Amino acid sequence: MNLLVDPIFRVRTSKGIGKHDLPGLMALLGEDKVESLPGLQRHQEDAFHVFLCYLAGAVLARSGASDPRQDADYWREGIRDLTRQEGCADDSAWTLVVADPTKPAFMQPPAPDKATFERDYKPKAATPDALDVMQTAKNHDVKSTRAIPTDQEAWLYALISLQTTIGFLGAGNQGISRMNGGFGSRPFVGWRGGRRFGPRFNRDAEALIAQRHTLLESPYPYRSGGKTLLWVGLWDGATSLSLNSLDPFYIEIARRIRIIRQPNGLIALGASCAKTRVAAKELSGNLGDPWIPINIKTNGALTVPESGLTTGMLRDLIFGDGNLKPAAMQAPETATGSGWLNAAVLVRGQGTTDGFHEATIRIPERARQTLFGGGIQRDRLAKLSKRGLDAAATIQFKALRPALFSLMEGGPESIVLDKTEVAKWVDSAAQPFGLNWNPLYFDWLWDTPDIPDEDAALRPWFEQLRTLAQDTLNRAMERAPLRGGRSYRAKTKAQGLFIGSLYKNFPQYMEVNHDHP
Repeated sequence: MNLLVDPIFRVRTSKGIGKHDLPGLMALLGEDKVESLPGLQRHQEDAFHVFLCYLAGAVLARSGASDPRQDADYWREGIRDLTRQEGCADDSAWTLVVADPTKPAFMQPPAPDKATFERDYKPKAATPDALDVMQTAKNHDVKSTRAIPTDQEAWLYALISLQTTIGFLGAGNQGISRMNGGFGSRPFVGWRGGRRFGPRFNRDAEALIAQRHTLLESPYPYRSGGKTLLWVGLWDGATSLSLNSLDPFYIEIARRIRIIRQPNGLIALGASCAKTRVAAKELSGNLGDPWIPINIKTNGALTVPESGLTTGMLRDLIFGDGNLKPAAMQAPETATGSGWLNAAVLVRGQGTTDGFHEATIRIPERARQTLFGGGIQRDRLAKLSKRGLDAAATIQFKALRPALFSLMEGGPESIVLDKTEVAKWVDSAAQPFGLNWNPLYFDWLWDTPDIPDEDAALRPWFEQLRTLAQDTLNRAMERAPLRGGRSYRAKTKAQGLFIGSLYKNFPQYMEVNHDHP
């Protein structure tokens, strides 16, 4: 199956579902005719998008063009020209299964010789999803090994997902360079003017071209016309490519994989790697990728913790606090209307995946103008957004949780915070508060630009938080395991502690509010 000429990708357009080759798909994206890609799973979507954008950017840069709205013939010939410059004279580098292991196959580097291939490559995956990056013994998020071994489209998406996002998984299983360490994660953060595939492709490919000159200057070591397709050319697993030999739009691979054909379908073989494909460990993933935020404090790529894309992290990404916004997040100056911050990541641990996390935050037009217009109004909104998060944390940790401890301990004169069983119950009882306020935060924030006084802008948010916290406390009172003689005292002390903390921490709102108990 040759990606450049064979229709392999299922594409839904306004005319229904059809199959297209890779150049045809890129042309349809440029024309904004793609409604959906039925074979693409959500956790694969961002990796595939980045692959397409880097490929388009590399082809455009080599031809001196900047507009990704090109026809299929342009993309086909451009990809072939790029591949020839990489040292591959035919389409083997774009063919899923190549019988000769000494030739490249799509995202599969060649072996030095057949003897090495037969010695080093061992069975790795019998189905596409077993090869995919989302590997875990828990079978969470997506059930494993359910795909059909003959589904070549699924094998393609799995290959791209693996080679674009995989991290270190033990000796011989290296990770990508665009990640902060082997146990990091590969985030995708960007600005989207809409939900459609085509405009996102066009916008981000153009953003890549606009950023290219920056990536060809210090401190980046890249060179124009450097190596781009990292699966073209021998890789014995014992050597690495230096960054100064690469084009800034390099499309990387992390594993030595070969897909072969067997009577029952396709299987993937794998060989160990003593070294990473790209030698870039010291840069901690800070490689100029426009979808990866860089942590200012560590100067490394953002690693999303097990807690995932929290509201605080999303707020920091939007305002650039603690992390630099990636280029793909910058809104074009000519943009009008609302848009979305789109963030996704497969959080990884040591040899496991800790879940696929995604968030899409709608940013209405008036807030977008404030965010990307800069100046005093943006600084004010950033400050207010921080106060909103601080208010939620204060209510949770200084009002709600102490009240829950008091409730569980029967209303003592002073609460004890280090009782393990009590703390577990409090964690469970307080959880609904966080689950309920997080989805409301940005809706409140985007309503504040027209309110000149900060305290007045914060008031409705405080009222929402107070109501949610009170409801959480009320539900806890209903199910708290209290002895009958202690129940009234425990509930009264808990409520008093809760209200007292609100008066102490938010006197400007409590003094004029008599509607709550």
